[in-house]
Amino acid sequence: MKSIQTVLLAGILSATAVFADAKAIATDEIGKQYALLKKGQTAKLREHFTERQKPRVTPENVRKAQKEIKQYTLADLVESAAEGEYQGQRTIKIKMKNGRTLTTLVEIDGKWYADTIWFR
Repeated sequence: MKSIQTVLLAGILSATAVFADAKAIATDEIGKQYALLKKGQTAKLREHFTERQKPRVTPENVRKAQKEIKQYTLADLVESAAEGEYQGQRTIKIKMKNGRTLTTLVEIDGKWYADTIWFR
């Protein structure tokens, strides 16, 4: 029989692994988007958003976001990431260092897409 400490430790380690995995996924995906945004590559950036958000990724919105992105590092953008589920799909809610929500990533067919526009 396992001790209560062993069971609790296993649960904590499991939760930590999920958190680390979510943050790694979030950092990777936001890093890609961050690089595209800095370069102003609207069409390529649009590919990283859900279908409902793609029309909102416009050259004008990219230019606005480019001005704001200058004050942030990738670490500022992805301070924490919490994995969840919405309507049967895995999600990762990303919080910035300043406490604001940056976006929520949604997994679709094994790929991650942002479901909100940054810096609205």
